[in-house]
Amino acid sequence: MENWLVPLAVFTMIGFIVWVIFSTVRRYKVASVQGDVAKTMLMHFDSSEAMLAYVQTEGGKKFLNSLWSEAGTSYGGILDCMRWGVVFLIVGGTLSWMHAAGIVDHDAQVAGILAVALGVGLEAAAAISYFAARAMGLVGTEPKA
Repeated sequence: MENWLVPLAVFTMIGFIVWVIFSTVRRYKVASVQGDVAKTMLMHFDSSEAMLAYVQTEGGKKFLNSLWSEAGTSYGGILDCMRWGVVFLIVGGTLSWMHAAGIVDHDAQVAGILAVALGVGLEAAAAISYFAARAMGLVGTEPKA
């Protein structure tokens, strides 16, 4: 019962590293394919009038909006930060409670305190990111329904 934290931490760390690698590769491939499609679409227009006519259609508006997707992703990063902050707060609080109840030893309490500190840091980062993004105009001041 005393040495369960080290294997759990190693397993979690390896899983996290694998997840980061695969999600980064996936994002890179998606961005590469989207860039190639956009480049191919733009090369098919022989004049500015043809491009203007396409952009005025519904499909053209969607295509143009997809080129400027960076501004719309601000909420995603903020929500991810908040989500992970809540997870770390719950895990850290649970480990600390388990130590107070006598279920686990002192090492689990240390891990719990570190997890709570990480959760508080992530929540603070989410709040700072939200207010900075709002000040820069990347997110609206009113939530969308």
